[in-house]
Amino acid sequence: MKFNQSKTYSFLERINPLWGLSIRESQLIYDTARNGNYARIQYIYSQIEKTDSILLMCVDRRSSALLSLGWKIVPNKGVDVEQAKEQTRIAEMFLNGIDNFSEAIEHLGLSFFRGFSHCSPVLDGFGWCKHIDCLNSWNFAQDPLTKRWYWNAEAMDSLAIEQLPLIPEGELISVERPRAIDYPALPIYIRKTLAERDWGRFLERYGIPPCIITMPQGATREQEDEYRDAAEAVAEALNGTLPFGSQVSFASEARGQDPFSAFLEYQQKQVVLLATGGTLTSLSEAGSGTLAGNAQMDVWKEIVARDASVIGDAIDKGLLQPFLKKHFGNSLIHFEIGKDEEQTAGEVLDLAGKLVAAGYR
Repeated sequence: MKFNQSKTYSFLERINPLWGLSIRESQLIYDTARNGNYARIQYIYSQIEKTDSILLMCVDRRSSALLSLGWKIVPNKGVDVEQAKEQTRIAEMFLNGIDNFSEAIEHLGLSFFRGFSHCSPVLDGFGWCKHIDCLNSWNFAQDPLTKRWYWNAEAMDSLAIEQLPLIPEGELISVERPRAIDYPALPIYIRKTLAERDWGRFLERYGIPPCIITMPQGATREQEDEYRDAAEAVAEALNGTLPFGSQVSFASEARGQDPFSAFLEYQQKQVVLLATGGTLTSLSEAGSGTLAGNAQMDVWKEIVARDASVIGDAIDKGLLQPFLKKHFGNSLIHFEIGKDEEQTAGEVLDLAGKLVAAGYR
């Protein structure tokens, strides 16, 4: 099946889906998505990942951590390593020949934020893959009952699923996650955006101390407008003149505590908690040696290891295993994300010291 976007596909890219977006409207959009049409909600997800600095950082950190692990071909359990050597050599040649393999891994990693992510291998006549199409998530619809996927070439949320072409099984490399980070992150983004707007008004109103002008003795009521204009000019940092005897004073007393900074910080920590399993705003803080930092680093490693396992299984099932069965008739190996780690000299010496301290020779 060819996954082409319709030439009429334009409405999403011509509008800013975040402009004026409210929590109520996002709930209505999500209700549409519950029926299986993901066009608008998925495009909104993609935009908040680009515009929200905290969410963008979380997506980037998860992706970079995933790609830093590398990948390997591993013999199946119970299989002789020598017997698997030929399949391993061909499999490595097959995967190294894909020009955007790392991009495809990164794209599949977006499923943890958006709920699903699909790729389509582009095969030649011999079953070899030279490129993987990373498909936009807003071009997919799903039957809530059968869980079968449909291709929404026009990305229209008004189309019924029955009107869309069914995607044949085996056409996609897919990762589906029942819990998506972007779903709770969307109302957090909206609340934070509204708070930032009110924060700007707060600073504009309360950040500049009010200016009070006392008119000189003998000023008439007809001169009040003139003095009021002069006070407004001074308050807006403009120049002005006042008659002799006028007094200018600024209110310097505390005008209340800023409530928005704490609120914005709380919203940011909620996103970090969702994406990294901790409340520290940067994983560099996790290496500080504190109990909280070490605990967050352990959780982070577990999250990355889980991401690698899920995506590795999807690539193995959707890409490598069909290739092996086509060319070999069976499979002695499988694909994994991650490298075989070797202990450094320092780690070996540290382990030896602990063993000696425990009484071993």
